[in-house]
Amino acid sequence: MTAVESELRSIGELARASGLTVSALRFYDRSGVLAPARVDPVTGYRWYTEEQVGPARLVAGLRRVGMPLAGIAEALRHRHRPAEVHRLLDAHLRRLEDGLADARRELSRIRSLIDPEEIIVTTRLVLSRTDLAAAVDAVRFAVGADPGLPVLSAVLVEVEPDGVRLVATDRHRLAVARVGGTVDGTVDGPPVSALLPVASVDELRALLDLDGADVTEVVVATDRVTVTVAGRPVTAVPLPYDFPDYRRLLRAQLGDVPTYRIPFDAAALRAALTADGVPVCHRAHEGVEHEVVALGLDGRGELRLVDPNAVVGAGGVAGAGGVAGAGGAGGPDALRVAVNREYLLDALGSGDGQLVLELDGPIAPLAVRRADDAHAFSVLMPVRL
Repeated sequence: MTAVESELRSIGELARASGLTVSALRFYDRSGVLAPARVDPVTGYRWYTEEQVGPARLVAGLRRVGMPLAGIAEALRHRHRPAEVHRLLDAHLRRLEDGLADARRELSRIRSLIDPEEIIVTTRLVLSRTDLAAAVDAVRFAVGADPGLPVLSAVLVEVEPDGVRLVATDRHRLAVARVGGTVDGTVDGPPVSALLPVASVDELRALLDLDGADVTEVVVATDRVTVTVAGRPVTAVPLPYDFPDYRRLLRAQLGDVPTYRIPFDAAALRAALTADGVPVCHRAHEGVEHEVVALGLDGRGELRLVDPNAVVGAGGVAGAGGVAGAGGAGGPDALRVAVNREYLLDALGSGDGQLVLELDGPIAPLAVRRADDAHAFSVLMPVRL
């Protein structure tokens, strides 16, 4: 052993100190995640510094909770920036929760296959009337209208142990909303899902406008969903289709850590999108022409509208906490993402407050999220300029 190596930890010593196996340390070296401080040029033996014990323990912990390799590498790069690592952990926790909910639903389906003659089980919960109405409004715009795809002319209702999730998509956009928590604190029955036709969803939404009650009772069975407000029930018959696996689509289309995460004021962007003279270009899809707007960043990294027809130019700068009016295209390397103007307005909704735009580039899907609720968001497909 050389004098230098005597000041280092062997791979076996680091394995014992970190909780990683020797083979795991070799793997993370080959993957470029945790490289040794020195590799013996003759024997190939790996040596590590004392300062690498902490990062190795972080890798071990992330490995135990199933963090993907890319996420481990990202966490290690940003370990001195706690906010970035916490955001990675939150995204991974959401993925784990989604996977657990999927497993519960699949196990429930398997049980019904094992004992198909079992008495129909219902799930009952009591929700805030206004919260459920807001959730319906948050996804209704994304319901499909193609008669050839009836599975998309509907809203997926997923009852989970701590609330209800609503999902809708027309292939060009996807909206997810969640009513978290129940009024009485319990969900009486197993996790269950139902695909409700849009006509029934609209009927249920009208019921939620009734005064006289602050709560809504929801009862979900295999063959029906009943919503009751102020003693008035409305029953819907679920569609016999399998809704697309939207969680898999989200994992494929949206990374856990987007390249850009831009807070913006919803009212300011809505005003900019509806102002006179907002620059648009026109694109046709399936014989229908749409107005397209472009989003970009100013010199301070804040969101603004840019001219979708421009190539290079200088634009205005957004005011603090707001959204600038239209400017030029920015520098040659400036970000510019084009999107259907009507779809973007729908995703913003009619509320005010802070939203967050997440995107990875001009041709990747973009997500519009509520700043205070990671479970409520819309995903829009970009338009190529």
